[in-house]
Amino acid sequence: MTTIERKRGDTYPMHFTIKSNGVPLDITSCAFKLTVDPQKDPVDAVNNLFSLTGVLESPLTGLVRFDVGTLQANHLGKFFYDLQMIDAAGYIRTIEKDKFNFVQDITKST
Repeated sequence: MTTIERKRGDTYPMHFTIKSNGVPLDITSCAFKLTVDPQKDPVDAVNNLFSLTGVLESPLTGLVRFDVGTLQANHLGKFFYDLQMIDAAGYIRTIEKDKFNFVQDITKST
């Protein structure tokens, strides 16, 4: 598990390398979703902060990217996330689930 910490307002993409037994997985036929919520184990999606669809950046080496926009980046506080993979057969696998923290930065505009 990996805690994600980002500065409020940062819009650089997030990258994950999907592995199986420590070896990068071929994710060519897979889809990915990263969802952030204030609750660790929500019963529904009503309070989701946001949900991002993954972009297969380098499928043969397991690299997936999530683009973060200004609306998603404009938060402060401690939240939770999970990262799900949907394979070619339609099976859903939760790859990661952990904390997602937005902390204050100093620069307010560029």
